[in-house]
Amino acid sequence: MSNQVPVVFLGANYYTGLGGIRTLGRRGVPVYALDYNFTNAYGLSSRYVYRRVLCPNINTNEEELVQFLIDFAVNFPQKPVLIPSHDAYVLMLSRHSDVLAKHYLFHQMPPGLLEQIIDKRGLYELAQKHQAKMPQTFFPASPEDDEETANNITYPCLVKPTYSHLFMKVFHKKCFVAQNTEELKAALKLARDANIEVMVQQLIPGFDDHIYLLEAFIDQNGNATHTMTAQKLRQYPANFGVSTFTRQCYVPEIIEPGIDFLQRMGFRGYCEMEYKKHAETGEYYLLEINARLSSLNVLFDACGIEFTYLIYRDLIGQALPPKHLKQNLNLAFYHLYEDIFSVRGYRRSKQLSWKEIILPWLKHKKVYAIWAWDDPLPAFHFIKMIIGKTLRSKFLKSKSTK
Repeated sequence: MSNQVPVVFLGANYYTGLGGIRTLGRRGVPVYALDYNFTNAYGLSSRYVYRRVLCPNINTNEEELVQFLIDFAVNFPQKPVLIPSHDAYVLMLSRHSDVLAKHYLFHQMPPGLLEQIIDKRGLYELAQKHQAKMPQTFFPASPEDDEETANNITYPCLVKPTYSHLFMKVFHKKCFVAQNTEELKAALKLARDANIEVMVQQLIPGFDDHIYLLEAFIDQNGNATHTMTAQKLRQYPANFGVSTFTRQCYVPEIIEPGIDFLQRMGFRGYCEMEYKKHAETGEYYLLEINARLSSLNVLFDACGIEFTYLIYRDLIGQALPPKHLKQNLNLAFYHLYEDIFSVRGYRRSKQLSWKEIILPWLKHKKVYAIWAWDDPLPAFHFIKMIIGKTLRSKFLKSKSTK
């Protein structure tokens, strides 16, 4: 085993976690990758996982997972670094930071800050407090509030969850789009019947390529030591989803206000801030903050800013020299499988021509979400998983028609 301080990595069932595992493993850092379901956690098949560890399910047994982590820490002669790769793990870390800090290294922040950031209502309140521009937003809590919201919001508008991961589990989408009062009230009823808290937000005009990302690292002393920016070109589902094709590009307009907001809040560590540029006014509106590793991790590594490794080095007291990427490198993140469905969505809705789809793809040097020449097994595991899901779905569909 390496003499380096090990990392306990939470979550390996998505390419977000896989990217972080690869970044650390390529640097020789021993990665103990924890997940509650080995069947779907294709990141565990990476050659850069030092040890796979089955842990309690974060979605159903949070307290049990906390105790598991406390007990697991006795395996190390010194505090290991703890890195979450999913919002659910970030929330757990925030709620139990006092006890977990006795056993692990992670970035300390003002109490409850991470929960506020992940909770869309909390983020909106923080933005109001620190003068960060966000779209007009309402938080209806009753049928009476629904009526008031419907009369004051501009259409079309979005019905978004305060906690995204809970909404996704129920509705399998990031939000509802309401074109008028009737659609808004229907969407609010659906959410309320599912017992999911939502907000109603102004839809900023502009195609998906008007969405820009600020990637930032704030060290333990509160200094913004590393930044870079990117532009979404396609996402899945189309218009309201996760990146399938995103290019690195320099967008100075969002850097200063973004960093200022993070520092005012007392944020520490890495985060991704998502902005949308108003198609008519050119103003940038903050949409959300991801206070965990990004799904675009492979793009950052290719651009020379390894945010996962920055987290690690800062926590062990060996911070790396500052770097702020200001040139365009012609690199783009690409998720082949999800982009197939993304393109289908854009074509069906007639939002993109084939020329608009193909030319950007040809123009950029691509780095891949899952595939890596030095670490091919996760890609094969992912393909096997997709084939299995497809066959099961067809079997259940044929069985139901008999």
